Amino acid sequence: MEREELFERLWSGDAQMEEWTEAVTGGAVTPISENIIAVHTTYFCGSVTVIRTKDGLVFVDTGNPGTASQTLEAVRRWDDSPVHSVIYTHGHIDHTSGAKLLDEEADTKGRNRPRIIAHRNVLSRFERYDATHGYNSIVQGNQFNRPGYVYPTGHRRPDQVYDDTLSLAVGGVRIELFHGRGETDDATFIWLPEQRVVVSGDFVIWAFPNAGNPRKAQRSAPQWAVALRRMQALKAQTLITGHGPVVFGEARVDQILGDTAEALESVTRQTLELMNKGSTLDQILHSVSVPEKYLQMPYLSPKYDNPEFVVRSIWHLYGGWYDGNPARLKPAPERQLAIEMANLVGGAEKLAERAQSLIEGGQSRLAAHLVEFASSAEPDNRAIQATRASVYEKCMEDEKSLIGRAIFAVYQRDAKVRATS
Repeated sequence: MEREELFERLWSGDAQMEEWTEAVTGGAVTPISENIIAVHTTYFCGSVTVIRTKDGLVFVDTGNPGTASQTLEAVRRWDDSPVHSVIYTHGHIDHTSGAKLLDEEADTKGRNRPRIIAHRNVLSRFERYDATHGYNSIVQGNQFNRPGYVYPTGHRRPDQVYDDTLSLAVGGVRIELFHGRGETDDATFIWLPEQRVVVSGDFVIWAFPNAGNPRKAQRSAPQWAVALRRMQALKAQTLITGHGPVVFGEARVDQILGDTAEALESVTRQTLELMNKGSTLDQILHSVSVPEKYLQMPYLSPKYDNPEFVVRSIWHLYGGWYDGNPARLKPAPERQLAIEMANLVGGAEKLAERAQSLIEGGQSRLAAHLVEFASSAEPDNRAIQATRASVYEKCMEDEKSLIGRAIFAVYQRDAKVRATS
């Protein structure tokens, strides 16, 4: 009952997802029906759905590296049957890392290892992870404030892949898989027609869609909306989200899917209209906005990704990397430009001083430009680095999204180190 009350407070906006994480830490089960459960550990770890069939259990996703064991323990308190199959909703490690535990458990108990099923692009994702291991480690460490983080390797590959749709029958249970593009190009959502349950994966995350992450591979806001409309047409009674609590009731499921689709459609439509008029990326970034009625919804709060980042992603999806400014087509080296700017105003410290005054006037965006010029011109100047640290502290205060704050935090730490070394 306590979690039901918490859900109502989350839905109304009277509670925050931190309360949800506290409530489910250690592994919590949400019963969906007699033979279906959802398992949660924290908000940032993907939800795991388990379906009981006559032939064994079917897992939809398997958990995060740090909490997969808690997930498995929660499942085993519910049912100790062999795991017949695992479906990856996509290849991110907070959804796939527990597969190794399931293999190890099967080996220990003398059972067959589960069959892993996923979209074909999961294979190319894992190949990309291997090819960019160092970069991925840096990016993930920055995003979650974990300096020195090393991204996991040896990802459990799928045994069976599909392209657009796949129909399964496991132990008398019908399971329908649908491919879509959104946060990833390898995403799957699952439909259980007899139970009228949709398992959305990260198409629904109880936050504004993560469609613009600045340091990740291309994401697709328009196709994300298409997938949500496809789900909405199923008229599900229950929605098991990729992150956050389960949504019960056809009306609420329809609402969260429809609102999320409309928000993405609006941003995409505005961006394309301006692109078709010849607007530059700069003009578009400062013109497009998400209708406030969506951002006020508790399940569309921009607390993880930033809608402005999504606009950039849409631009890149349709228009490539050139932003419409000819000076950035073949730019001069950044330090060369910074030194020239410093010389024009009477020194790099002048730039830093102006950045500090802009911060005090609440103009953190403009201040960041100037302090980076100052830092590039005189990277070893401790006073400039101290100002730079204060600029990025203010940028962090002004930024709502976790991703944006994390990126600013990287440069604030760098500036603090330089200011004292």
